[in-house]
Amino acid sequence: MSAEGPKPRAWGDRNPRLDGKRVGLIIPSVNATIEPEFAWVAPPGISFHAARIMLRETTPDGLRAMNEGIDSAARLLASLSPDAVGYACTSGSFLEGRARLSAQVDAISRVAGCPVVATSAALIDALGALRIRRVALATPYLDAINRAERTFLEDHEVDVVSVRGLGLSGAAIREVAPETVFALACNADCEAAEAVFLSCTDLRALEVVDALEARLRKPVLTSNQVTLWALLRVLGRESHITGFGRLLRLNDPPTPAADAAARPPEGADSRLVTAPRRS
Repeated sequence: MSAEGPKPRAWGDRNPRLDGKRVGLIIPSVNATIEPEFAWVAPPGISFHAARIMLRETTPDGLRAMNEGIDSAARLLASLSPDAVGYACTSGSFLEGRARLSAQVDAISRVAGCPVVATSAALIDALGALRIRRVALATPYLDAINRAERTFLEDHEVDVVSVRGLGLSGAAIREVAPETVFALACNADCEAAEAVFLSCTDLRALEVVDALEARLRKPVLTSNQVTLWALLRVLGRESHITGFGRLLRLNDPPTPAADAAARPPEGADSRLVTAPRRS
């Protein structure tokens, strides 16, 4: 038996993620799910680099305190020279409504100097791409957060026909097993719903999304799925990712609503977008 160790890789066997686009992520400090899910699902040629902002509890006060750290996180990511940034916290981006979300995206884009995707805005664009107006909402959240999410969706003319929550907060969310996520979505679904949305970037939903679509016979969206989909659009990348829901198999151009959302307000940085600009 040879005493030699394993043979080294031949020169030219390059890391498929390091010669492409760099994406910065602003994520809650407790989140243990989004980075492994993106590394698992995203196509080659994209690397992800996270800056964390402190979240202790997923309550209105806890989320507002967390959002105070967004500017510092954006400044850290700016040193990365990212091609895009994702603010990947569903509740942090919908909590204070439409106008506040627009201000968050604007502020991050000005600091980071690149297009910005926020999870809640990505959800609205994804629903538009699938032509969905009635959703069942499945969340790990407390009732106060569920109410805020319902208000946000209804403000975007999305009818929330059912809500189910687990009543959890903070680090407890990442401990929810995929089997529990599956049951939660099934319990939230109803005949009136055109789709089910599993909310929270720290919820292990991507593992069950295809099985849920087969069971429920309708689209199932997750926070990390819609965020990745929106980032791929901003980067001008085709998705055609199979095994993680029909949204990631779409390869359509930006919807008119997404194009409108991509236009920066007067005086804002032209790189503030939630969808790729047409050349």
